[in-house]
Amino acid sequence: MRRFLPIGTLVALVMVSAAAGSGKPKLELLTKRPQVIVRGIDFRPAEAVTLRLIGRSTTTTVATAGARGSFRASLKLPKPFACGRLILRATGSKGSAALIRIGSPECNPPDENGST
Repeated sequence: MRRFLPIGTLVALVMVSAAAGSGKPKLELLTKRPQVIVRGIDFRPAEAVTLRLIGRSTTTTVATAGARGSFRASLKLPKPFACGRLILRATGSKGSAALIRIGSPECNPPDENGST
């Protein structure tokens, strides 16, 4: 019976380590000027992640997630949509995906009377 204890322990460790990195992929904006620097977490290990920063134009780069599923990337800041809004979309080669919207969510242009 003692022989099987290490195997059971090994199986439990593999299950715990697999669950540890199984969260939903996320993007975190680290800085916006002079370039956009972003961190990705909970992507799949060694996954190639295509990042698209979308404004009035689009900039693209590819980052590779490390063994823990995280990466850091920088992108050139494109001309934003109205009110400085941008969309950052990350699509992984193994199916992971995340999206963040950068800028004010309450961007309302003034009406014809000049009030918002």
